[in-house]
Amino acid sequence: MLQTEDLKRRVWAEIEQLPADELESVYKLILLVKDEFIDVSGEERYLTESWQLAEREATEAYRRGGLPSYDAVDEMVDSILAETDE
Repeated sequence: MLQTEDLKRRVWAEIEQLPADELESVYKLILLVKDEFIDVSGEERYLTESWQLAEREATEAYRRGGLPSYDAVDEMVDSILAETDE
């Protein structure tokens, strides 16, 4: 595993090259991932209210056939980020 300082330098090098709109998207994605997956350890994340709500919504959307499909990961990320703007 890389040391924290090495990771920070690598992340910063990537971020410095991004235009403002992409930087904002990356920031929103980091917040989403951090809030849903990093701050809650182990199986506890599945017990959070936000996770349970998302699980119920996804299950219902699956039953209705209302889940979107994507041709590329970038399309999926853009869709997720657009939802966080609402």
